Amino acid sequence: MSGFALDINGQLRDSVAIPKARGQEIFEDIRRRNVDPALLEATAGNQYKLRVYPIPANGERRVVLTISEQLNLVGGRAQWRFPIVYSNEFERIRMTATFVGARSAELNVQHGPREAVLKEGPNGARFEFERTRWTNPTPTNALVHLDVAVRTRELVIFGETNGQRYFTATVPFSDEPTRRAQPNHVAIVWDASASAKDQQRVIPALDEFFKSLRRPARITLLVARNKIDLVKTFPGTTRAWDDVRSIIRDQAYDGASNFDRLPFPNDVDLSILVSDGLATDGERNIAYRSGAPLLVLNAAITADVPRLTRLAEATGGRFIDASLAKPSDIAASMWRDGWRVESVESADAEKLAMPSFRVLDGELRVAGLLRTDYATITLRLRHPDKGERIVTRKISDDTASQRGQRSVSNRWPGQLWATWQIAALAAEPHIHETAMQRIASEHGVVGPKSSLIVLETADDYARYDVPAPPDLREAVARLGNSRRAHEAATQSAHIERMVREFSERQRWWERSFPKDAPMKVADKKEIAAGVAVGANGAVVPSESRPQSADADATVERRAVAAPPSPVAPARASTSAAPSAEERSAARNEPARLAQAKSVAPERGNARDATIALQAWSPDAPYLRRLRNAEDRDMYRIYLDLRTENASSSAFYLDVASLFFERKQDDSALRILSNLAEMNLENRQLLRLYGYRLNEAKRFALAIPVFARVAALAPNEPQSWRDLGLAYADNGDSQKAVDMLWETVSRQWHQRFAGVNMIALAEMNALIAKSKSPDTKAVDTKRIDPRFIRNLPLGLRVVMAWDTDDTDIDLWVTDPNGERSFYGHRLSYQGAAMSPDATGGYGPEEFALREPKAGKYLVQAQLFGHRQQVVSNGTTVMVRVTTGFGTLQAKDEWMTLRLTKGQETARIGEIEVR
Repeated sequence: MSGFALDINGQLRDSVAIPKARGQEIFEDIRRRNVDPALLEATAGNQYKLRVYPIPANGERRVVLTISEQLNLVGGRAQWRFPIVYSNEFERIRMTATFVGARSAELNVQHGPREAVLKEGPNGARFEFERTRWTNPTPTNALVHLDVAVRTRELVIFGETNGQRYFTATVPFSDEPTRRAQPNHVAIVWDASASAKDQQRVIPALDEFFKSLRRPARITLLVARNKIDLVKTFPGTTRAWDDVRSIIRDQAYDGASNFDRLPFPNDVDLSILVSDGLATDGERNIAYRSGAPLLVLNAAITADVPRLTRLAEATGGRFIDASLAKPSDIAASMWRDGWRVESVESADAEKLAMPSFRVLDGELRVAGLLRTDYATITLRLRHPDKGERIVTRKISDDTASQRGQRSVSNRWPGQLWATWQIAALAAEPHIHETAMQRIASEHGVVGPKSSLIVLETADDYARYDVPAPPDLREAVARLGNSRRAHEAATQSAHIERMVREFSERQRWWERSFPKDAPMKVADKKEIAAGVAVGANGAVVPSESRPQSADADATVERRAVAAPPSPVAPARASTSAAPSAEERSAARNEPARLAQAKSVAPERGNARDATIALQAWSPDAPYLRRLRNAEDRDMYRIYLDLRTENASSSAFYLDVASLFFERKQDDSALRILSNLAEMNLENRQLLRLYGYRLNEAKRFALAIPVFARVAALAPNEPQSWRDLGLAYADNGDSQKAVDMLWETVSRQWHQRFAGVNMIALAEMNALIAKSKSPDTKAVDTKRIDPRFIRNLPLGLRVVMAWDTDDTDIDLWVTDPNGERSFYGHRLSYQGAAMSPDATGGYGPEEFALREPKAGKYLVQAQLFGHRQQVVSNGTTVMVRVTTGFGTLQAKDEWMTLRLTKGQETARIGEIEVR
């Protein structure tokens, strides 16, 4: 994907490349203002997401996508492939492809719609297909595949990008294939994840390969899903492959794919990986540690071809596209070895890149940056039988014109170089992230770390510091200078505001509260209806209820802002200005707190408490069938049910929970991991996956999931808080504190109000715990010392959820019958409730230093959401802690799903004695 444009007021505006996480942040921020952004992202392999907002009712938005590629050669014919995997049914579809300079007789349609036609056009042969209300007859292999005769093997193209001259060249080279050595021990890694079902088409090719063995070989089979599910070695007999094939054919394609740990036997001398390369779980690496050559076979339309090619060729193996080739041709390719490029150098060109180091159908390809008008490229090749060879290729504008080519001003050569260079750097993305983003930005391509975005107004380009299109460049430059100065000041102001909030929190923690009488308070519906809330949370009669919908919304917004800070004294509401004594006390507060910090007792230790959370049990038809099943039949019944529920994340969540209940943990984890495969790089599904792993106490598995969310959404504080808590639960206090300080110290969007203080409490609890004699202390040098003080709590309840733009309220009713919630943030006995979280994922926190004896009822109320969700409702995660911030801390987790507006759910009960 080398570009796209969006129709803005009748004119196409070209996109610009920006860092991927930044693109997601900008798109979603602008979308909330109902302005026109568009974003194109790469997910995995050759899969992309295009988001456009808004699309008017019964209307349309026009988008132009640019796809650039250099076609592969097979048998002297260039291969053009285009997937049609957007839908199985099309209201209208029209495809036109022009092959410049070619005649229709030179084109051959190998695969595609039968209704397509080839005809002569003014610039060359044309492929045309157009239908209304068309149903794709081959949805599992939805591919247009044409080939065209190539008239010349030698091609040099020049182009200019940002004042620099790039070239791409094909170098004819006759390969001299030789047969690979006969293996004695073959390892097969078979990808059996949910996305790998098309790999069954590889089996006939493996039949041909093992038939061609001159003597039987031992075979070790590794079946990979969310973990390596099976490792079995078969002795070197004529039946070895038959036994392996029988196991492979019986595999259920289920779960995510995780190649982090591949236990290869030491004596393997040939490895075969059958996969699309889309690692969706764990660290998302393909950890090939064997010294044997690796052959990678893929039969899926969507695959990470550059990654698989690099992986295979680094070992002396090769990548083989098995999607449409004949089994006999695939088997022959597996045996074929030959010349391989070991290095490519030039004194006159730099940053040389190649898509493959193998000779592909009689040619080598190289691209780079020219420093002079002429360049000599030197390629050093090695052959397993014939030693070393050096090939030189001279390129220049004169060379290009002699072969009928010309120097061009387009960006194609630079974009091709950028694509190849990014693919090489992507082998270690954590090291080369900055370089990958810079290359993509300079050349306007989509990559693993970059996206393409279109904005509407000059103010938006300036606000988000996005390179502006030519027609807006001058206006954006003027706006940008003033905005940068403003942003530098706001971060400093944020830290000072956090200092004040933490000071208020400490004052609340140091106060003593009575434990006797209850109070009546208003709930959210009453507030929306016009009931006012006083400073102590008591109901104050309102004058009259507004009549219009807009007036209702205004009253609710005012009511949300009306409750005092949780640390304010519980006193009658007043509009009087502060007294002189109060102003003086406020000025002296920092010094008073500094003194109290060293002498205040660490109160809030847990009393004896019992946490009884309400087990959430959804009543879905598929669960009724599974609950009635014998343990030995459950997984097969799940596979049967999955056929009709494969697109429902709720199905995987519910079924995994039942498998956990029945102590079938391996199957539960496999089923749950489907969330990582369903919709690639969907952070809502990944959060769901991580939260459920935490609840199952699989903290080590949750860490890479939350790390992935943080990479996708670094602009959301929940990403860092979730990752920090996962590190804490897994025993890594240093990383946990670092992640939580990131949450505390950064200034977030205003819709995330309250999360900084919640993370600050968790960070201080970890720091305090690390000071115990048997625990390694954490390094706090990077933390502002004004934020370090542990404030233990007798009872703490924190609720978060998985859907953005959702309003859920945490309710806790104490033994007095007094309910703490967003509209009553300080209870009579001193319980503090965090601000109302209405625009993000929460969290909301109930904090009580010294809980009164008795029962506390915990509830969640779904007030509403403003987005389409992918999980059939909103999943709520609740964590209840007694003795928070002490060595006696005790945690309980639970998840539940809310699906109806205005729904109230009972989470559980805590009894304090």
